[in-house]
Amino acid sequence: MSCREFLNTGSCRFGDSCKFGHSAPGSSYPSKANHRGSDRRANGRIKEEQFGWFDEVPTPKGLAPGKGASARSRQDQQTASQQQRQNNPSKNNRGRGGGNDNRNHRGGGGGGRGGRNDNRSQQNQARPKEMYADVQKPKPMMDLSWKKQLPKDNFRFQSVFPTDADINEDYPEPAENIVHKAYDSTEHYLETHFKLLRADCILPVRDAIQSYRYGTVDDNDMTKYINVRPMALLFASIGLVHRMSFIVEGHRINWRQSKRLIPGAIVCLSVDNFELFRFATVVERDLEFLQNPRDLRIGIKFNKPDPHLDFDPDVCYTMIESMQGYFEAYQHVLRCLQDIDPSTLPFQPQLVGLEHELESPAYSHHNQRIRDDEYLVESLRNFPEVLKRNTRSNAQKPLKPLEVQPSVMDAMQRMLTKEFAVVQGPPGTGKTFLGLLTTRILLEQFSTSTTGAIVVVCQTNHALDQFLEGIMTFEDRIIRLGSRSKSATVTPRTLYNVRQRYKDNPIEARNDNVVNSAPVRFFRMKDKLEKDMLALLEELAVEYAPLSKFLELGIISQEQHDSFASDEWVNFDEPEEDPTARAWLQAAPYLQDLQNISVFDDASLQDDYVHEIDEDELQERVDEFISGNLLDEQKMSGNVVNVKPSIVRHLNDASVGDVQPYLRIPNVHDIPGNKRMGVYKVWLQRYQATIIKKLGELNEKFNIIGENIRAGLRANDVNILRTARIIGMTTTAASKYHDLLCALKPKIMICEEASETLEAHIISALTPTVQHLILIGDHQQLRPSMSVNDLKELNIDVSLFERLVTNHFPYSMLDCQRRMRPEIRKLIRPIYKNLWDHDSVCHYDNVRGMVDNLWFLTHDEPDMVGQNNSHINLHEVGVAAKLAVYLLQQDYDPYQITILTMYAGQRLKIMEKLRQSIVPGASEIRVSTVDGFQGEENDIIILSLVRSNSNNSIGFLKTTNRICVGLSRAKKGMYILGNAQLLKEQSKLWGTIIMSLLNPNHGFKIGNRLKLQCPRHPEMISLVGLEAEFDQVQDGGCSKPCEGVFPDCGHPCPFQCHAGNHTEMLCNHPCGKPLQCGKHFCSGNCSDRCRPCPIC
Repeated sequence: MSCREFLNTGSCRFGDSCKFGHSAPGSSYPSKANHRGSDRRANGRIKEEQFGWFDEVPTPKGLAPGKGASARSRQDQQTASQQQRQNNPSKNNRGRGGGNDNRNHRGGGGGGRGGRNDNRSQQNQARPKEMYADVQKPKPMMDLSWKKQLPKDNFRFQSVFPTDADINEDYPEPAENIVHKAYDSTEHYLETHFKLLRADCILPVRDAIQSYRYGTVDDNDMTKYINVRPMALLFASIGLVHRMSFIVEGHRINWRQSKRLIPGAIVCLSVDNFELFRFATVVERDLEFLQNPRDLRIGIKFNKPDPHLDFDPDVCYTMIESMQGYFEAYQHVLRCLQDIDPSTLPFQPQLVGLEHELESPAYSHHNQRIRDDEYLVESLRNFPEVLKRNTRSNAQKPLKPLEVQPSVMDAMQRMLTKEFAVVQGPPGTGKTFLGLLTTRILLEQFSTSTTGAIVVVCQTNHALDQFLEGIMTFEDRIIRLGSRSKSATVTPRTLYNVRQRYKDNPIEARNDNVVNSAPVRFFRMKDKLEKDMLALLEELAVEYAPLSKFLELGIISQEQHDSFASDEWVNFDEPEEDPTARAWLQAAPYLQDLQNISVFDDASLQDDYVHEIDEDELQERVDEFISGNLLDEQKMSGNVVNVKPSIVRHLNDASVGDVQPYLRIPNVHDIPGNKRMGVYKVWLQRYQATIIKKLGELNEKFNIIGENIRAGLRANDVNILRTARIIGMTTTAASKYHDLLCALKPKIMICEEASETLEAHIISALTPTVQHLILIGDHQQLRPSMSVNDLKELNIDVSLFERLVTNHFPYSMLDCQRRMRPEIRKLIRPIYKNLWDHDSVCHYDNVRGMVDNLWFLTHDEPDMVGQNNSHINLHEVGVAAKLAVYLLQQDYDPYQITILTMYAGQRLKIMEKLRQSIVPGASEIRVSTVDGFQGEENDIIILSLVRSNSNNSIGFLKTTNRICVGLSRAKKGMYILGNAQLLKEQSKLWGTIIMSLLNPNHGFKIGNRLKLQCPRHPEMISLVGLEAEFDQVQDGGCSKPCEGVFPDCGHPCPFQCHAGNHTEMLCNHPCGKPLQCGKHFCSGNCSDRCRPCPIC
């Protein structure tokens, strides 16, 4: 009798240990009628041979690939088996006696097991190594060998992910950010900022887990997801990804707008109410999988592999997510801080020692032009025309030009000639314009060969896009790292899109020396490893495992193996082919429809798994990997295996019982029938545990191969980035791509929004080669944001910019503002005492429909706590929305009006109110938090302060930085809603501001009624302070009749006074025009077309 598997596939998974004889090479295959699937996997061998696979690693004993194993490995096994058969010609006829072992027949000579001739060790030696066996982690682009000398308790070896100790033990308080004196050493400096940032990252997760444990869950701080189950495994570019199904308890979420489960977020999963837990990162959030609230799905990647859980399709988790912080924004910065060599950190005297001595950048010593005042004045005067001439029509906003003024010249000279330049730009002073001009001069005076590309970093994507748009008016060779650009101008210049351009234009790529160094051999390894992992995953799905595998793994003894009477039991594929095994198990009462259970959907086994791919298809996968920067694109690609519950879980637990005494009974037929299913379940579980262990090992190899692929692609990205003169990124991206920046060796770095950026982010963005650092910002506006407010006591929110200025580090300040009309600018005089007005802001038109261009509408209507613990004030909601609609009726466009508020809950309420308005354009008015409007401006600002209560609590309104931003966004009109008396009592700064509004020399600008002025009847003033009082001007006019006429017909307007002209209105007077018949008159309305005479 011959081995059916060998006949079907050309090889046998058991090699020389197979009890069946193998047909000689070249013998004809049996017919399909007798041997189903005889040529199932004959395809793909030639293509595999053409690839020239590397040597392969031996599969551990008993774990040779089964279904789904590659044709190549079968051919290797076939070759080994043929060699062994040549050495053992009698092997096919071995019996139990005479020193031979025929496992299919219980009879034979009387030699027993003592005469076995088992060549398994020879088989293992002959089995070739897998091609990925010796793959090693790639050599890092940065030299980290210096870390080997550090003690293991150094912060550089601390986990970036939360640890069990972080959650279960008291969290050690980190040292404070030292603001008023120097640090002891560079090591002290780096460790302080690492531990502060890590605490800000870890503590919200810790609080979420502990609140769940103790039953104090707050939906505002965390979200709980239940019935979290693995539904599919995705062989993705970053490693093995689990697609999980889940349910959100008690919520219906608008996933298109929600910040829940965004890629880069950290989640915690547990099967035992978080006594034990695992962390994972969200890596896939496809809206297509988030449509059905009963079947929501995301992709996650566990931070630590656990084979027993990673490949267990029956595990059911509870998952929680902290709503504070964003792990992606932390992990790259933390890792960068760990990798900084203290001896190579630039600007240590200034950063660590607070020294004030500054020199010119080393690269610029021989350039005198940048020190020539005449050249700088000429550049300053010509630059507005450059911007105007080249500005794209879709740029976000025009930039106001600067004139030759002492503060401007001082700032420009500092930015060009000092190695470490700090420039403060108060609201409206043109710091972005000056930053662009400085960039242009540097590009004009220094070649890339001298300085490398200029690196531009910003805290937010919005500010980065705006700055890069400005640069693109005079320089096109820019590349933006990261892909979250909303600018149509900048998007084509993202690294992802530039990659695609070079891919589509190989001649341009060759000319620019952009050579695709993608490591194809690792893609081949990845594809092979996927197949081998799939083969093992399929082994988990079997209803009955071949007993020979149980024997090889030592799960059963030789006596137990030999005591089975059925040939089919030993090596069957289909359960229905083994009635003897079923008879032994007596399993009918104990099985739960096993025939219909499978770990994997049949439909998930696509040709990609079974057949080798040709060169074109291989290259396409390379390109997919190149384009799929996971957290940038939020789109995952890779082979998918859908998961169903495991067979072991569906064996009736009632059949298991206490089977320990029966596991080693030599003759399996002596095992009682009611214990056999339990015994077999233990065997199968042990067998699957071995498979799972092997899967874990292969998963580690899979991750290492992914690291090698990414390393090769990063090298290709370096070639692409060398074609740019400007490289722009957020501070988070600067740490994420830090190895690329180090390879590029830039000498100039410009940081916009430096005062809003945590010092740790600035440090991690610096590379050892930077000789020139320019910080642009304003520490008197918004400070950096953090997740844990308590850490403010440790000065985590004090930026490097503020720390330097506080310690009298040399800096320049722009002092001429070009945004606010003078009466609005006076609101921030207590903050900026030396700020003065450019002439252009003194000639703004007055706000139409209003008596005053600035007004504080005071009230004492109470606030309340709304959803998400955010404060709201319904009185201000109504007044703000009605005032905005009234201004729309004065012929302002929606984009000219912005409503600002200190609280996110208030923002949502105002937006809801505007959507209820029937006035066209009302829902298009922008409503934003103050924090979200930093760096922006508008013609008219309505500011809702919200807080009004008897508890004398004003919350955010105590913060000077937020007050500054809120009061400095308006150009022409500013209307503030709040409780002036409460603010005056609780804040010294507000008291000063309110007293200035009461100053008769400046005109009274405060009261409990707004004064609305009718544009048609200027003498008519309407006083409104409540939402309902706006009804008297509901059409935008006043209570008088309109008295206007329709221009086309001359009829008087019959309506109450309203805003707008009559050219767009319809006249409803009777028409009365004579009809064509000449006998009768039109009976319709004036605005209707006259119809034919109904009488004639």
